[in-house]
Amino acid sequence: MKQLTMLWLMAIATALFGQVEPKNLEGIIAHAEDEDKNILLVFSGSDWCKPCIQLKAQILESNAFKDEKENWIYLYLDFPYKKSNQLSKEERNRNERLAELYNPQGQFPFIAILDQEGNLQSTINYSLGMKASDFIQKIRSYYEG
Repeated sequence: MKQLTMLWLMAIATALFGQVEPKNLEGIIAHAEDEDKNILLVFSGSDWCKPCIQLKAQILESNAFKDEKENWIYLYLDFPYKKSNQLSKEERNRNERLAELYNPQGQFPFIAILDQEGNLQSTINYSLGMKASDFIQKIRSYYEG
């Protein structure tokens, strides 16, 4: 009964507010399977990593990417340094667990493409000055063949 209630609440929240961000890997995988989408993880240091800041400003916040990310279960996993930018304990724990699994070297920015079962399929290298269209072409090449 609890699972049914939780799924019902997630469906309502999704309808009202857009994509619900799962709190753990199992939730991410279940959401990916339900939506029939692959998973795009972006590991970022939003207040200390210059390439991360540029990736967010030039690509992740672009209109072209906003449209593209609808094709994915997309999670922006931030690792801020400044105390004023710290995430909730729950978000920090989730991000750290996902980093242990998919970004154990601690690279930033780091973009990982996972299949619906949570298996790492590919990584995308971001270079300073990359255009949103080039980034989108790289991630699309994964699911377009």
